[in-house]
Amino acid sequence: MRVASLLLVFIVAKAIVLAGHHLAVSWWSPIAYVWQDAAVVLVFAAVEWWLGPRQRAVWAVYAALALYVALNIPVGRVLSTPLTWFMWRAARGPLADSIGHYATWQNVTLCASVAAIAAVAPAIFRWTPRPPVLAALVLCVMLGPAAVARVDTLGLDRNAWTALIATAMPRMVSRASDGDWRATRFERAASDDLSRFQGSAAGRNVVVVSLESTAAQYLGVYGAAPDVMPHLSELAESAVVFDAAYAVYPESIKGLFSTLCSTYPAFDSAAELYADVPCRSIAAVLSGSGYRTALFHSGRFAYLGMEAIVRDRGYGTLADAGDVGGHRNSSFGVDEASTVNAILKWIEVRSRTVMNSDATATRCTTAIDRSAR
Repeated sequence: MRVASLLLVFIVAKAIVLAGHHLAVSWWSPIAYVWQDAAVVLVFAAVEWWLGPRQRAVWAVYAALALYVALNIPVGRVLSTPLTWFMWRAARGPLADSIGHYATWQNVTLCASVAAIAAVAPAIFRWTPRPPVLAALVLCVMLGPAAVARVDTLGLDRNAWTALIATAMPRMVSRASDGDWRATRFERAASDDLSRFQGSAAGRNVVVVSLESTAAQYLGVYGAAPDVMPHLSELAESAVVFDAAYAVYPESIKGLFSTLCSTYPAFDSAAELYADVPCRSIAAVLSGSGYRTALFHSGRFAYLGMEAIVRDRGYGTLADAGDVGGHRNSSFGVDEASTVNAILKWIEVRSRTVMNSDATATRCTTAIDRSAR
């Protein structure tokens, strides 16, 4: 019986992923952690019934479902999540080193073991009655949402297939509106008089550091001790610090677009589309005022469509990991020290006032932007 076999494959794979993680334990926990697996098995049962006598097609679907879950075991053990749609987009050159790093004998053995179970389980469950298994699956799926509401699974309840499909679906639904879509929903009344800052940066160099995956409460600028970024704190002493700045999009590449162009990115849109979006960026404005401009990135512009965001935005120099080089070079990027050295060399050989942007290559979705005079 392939339905019971696939359920066993999913449960074994989930048990391997959960091993070593801190789990919430309650009577609801078994249902909370496997209900999505049960849902996928129910979908397979429906497909199996629909295909009927076309056994080759049924076996192909069974093999695809089982093998994909097996291949996600190393990812789940390291990241506590299966591969999502966005991770698949990134799982090319930029993440090749990371993928290769975890292709260990232990992970290969675990994947092969689950694949072996998928191969032999149909023979073991050949005579297992189908109705009781389907009834148990339906009950598990029905109780799943209630179980998850009572157990903090930290996302470990996700099946590899549900994670892939859910992240590939649009997260926002468009709808007609009679209102003015160009009008802001925020009050326009000024809360602070900022006129005292007018002209304060005249004749100064401009350095914009895009620092990701760092919450404000961990910075010395906001009183954190020990100060893990003393140079940033020193810059802040003679800088304008924007306390109310925030990321307008939970994705670093589109967040960079909002910073450069002062424009909100659209939801569920590919970064490559922004190459054709007209924008008079901050780099273009400063370049038109006589500044020399450059963008240095310790990652790679080809990663997740970043090139479409920064190309032709007014930067006289664009340099990513391939241009910078470094002591530690990977498919994802180079070490930060090499990028900083490249910035300093660029500044030293130019005498005119400069505007420089440094985009750090960290794997996170939120950004804190600070502008130093």
